[in-house]
Amino acid sequence: MIRGSSVLRSITARRFVSSGTKYTTLSNGVTVSTETIPNAQHSAVGLYFSAGSRSEHPYNNGVSALTATVLSQQHNTSADGVVVSAQNGREFNGIVAETTNDNIEAAGKLLSTIATNAEEIVSKSDFQFGKNVLINQANALEANPRSRVISHLSATAYQGYSLGLPKLGTEESISGLETQDSLRHLAKYLVNDNVTISAAGNLDHDKLVEVIESNLKVAQGVKPEKKPASFLGSEVRMRDDTMPKAYISIAVHGEGLDSPDLYTAKVAAKIFGNFNIHSPKAHYKSSKLSSIVQEYNIVEKYEHFSKSLSDHGLWGFYAEIPDRFTIDDFVHFTLKQWNRLSISISEAEVARAKAQVKTHLLRELTHTKRVATHNARDVLAIGHQRSVTEAFEKIDAITVADVKRWGQNKVWDRDIVISGTGLIEDLLDYNRNRNEMAMMRW
Repeated sequence: MIRGSSVLRSITARRFVSSGTKYTTLSNGVTVSTETIPNAQHSAVGLYFSAGSRSEHPYNNGVSALTATVLSQQHNTSADGVVVSAQNGREFNGIVAETTNDNIEAAGKLLSTIATNAEEIVSKSDFQFGKNVLINQANALEANPRSRVISHLSATAYQGYSLGLPKLGTEESISGLETQDSLRHLAKYLVNDNVTISAAGNLDHDKLVEVIESNLKVAQGVKPEKKPASFLGSEVRMRDDTMPKAYISIAVHGEGLDSPDLYTAKVAAKIFGNFNIHSPKAHYKSSKLSSIVQEYNIVEKYEHFSKSLSDHGLWGFYAEIPDRFTIDDFVHFTLKQWNRLSISISEAEVARAKAQVKTHLLRELTHTKRVATHNARDVLAIGHQRSVTEAFEKIDAITVADVKRWGQNKVWDRDIVISGTGLIEDLLDYNRNRNEMAMMRW
């Protein structure tokens, strides 16, 4: 009955030949974690620290991403076969080195050298070049309708708080940054209590630890406290009638990575799933919402999501609609389906959604860089790494009653945030859509 089960088995066989995760705390207090994957074709090791745009304010927005970008660019790949890149998020930054399995010690040594000499590297770097690179990346995100809508969704949800700032900054804020801004940022956030090293691939844990122990020197310091944030029901509209479609997103306050309902929210999102009219699988989608939108031809594509940070999250949908006059129809049918989370979700829907969550989780972890980043994010956000076995056990334990309870607490009659751009003439006012979050009957 659950069609994703065969996909799940194939991905599991490909990805999960893993001997588990090993941990070592270095003499300087930094923890090194490695996940050994014997079937991996290459390895990745990254140095990650809690910062990201949440650590910034509107006038230095982008400094964390710029600092990581500058540090990652000071290396010639052809010299030793190690590719270095930056990973930037709302709550963390990382410098990741990827190479062959046999060369992972060289990658670890390079990463340690970059971190040890970070301030010197930033001081001597072509800072303007780094700014230009980051400005291009930020502008590319803003030019992409989906990225733009999702970014502004967070901005309106957490307006007035640093959590709502763009994760890469804006052209205006990046242009105003100076070398001293990056140096101050490093002094505060690149400290032993705020740093973790994560690696994944077919590697030797002890040899990698030995190399990093010998070469990594970071300042002693206490992990800075996270800046507070609060969810606010609100909307942002960027109407542009020159665009070919309406791009919209609506969400409620979701679950953080530290929430016991993290996977319940993910299962709830998969109950409604995604739809793309151009996909050959479109007519075989099993959710009720996909049947409705096909019958009335009111949307081109949509996807439901459950995005989580350490202590906050957004749960909702993103949609693209070419006919501006069907926006209200789609929003109405979608929010009415959301009402069902509290009253009429079936066993079959929950079972199918649980299988899809597992498949999605495994698909996200099919690359060593993603595995290393995923593990480091968990360690920085909640203090430990969740294994996939643990995640599967929690997903398997979710029942229809759990989903209904979560829907009643987090979705039914709750404030929403709305973000839209393009042909959004028919995206009706906030109160109209807010009223759809409940029904007159129970």
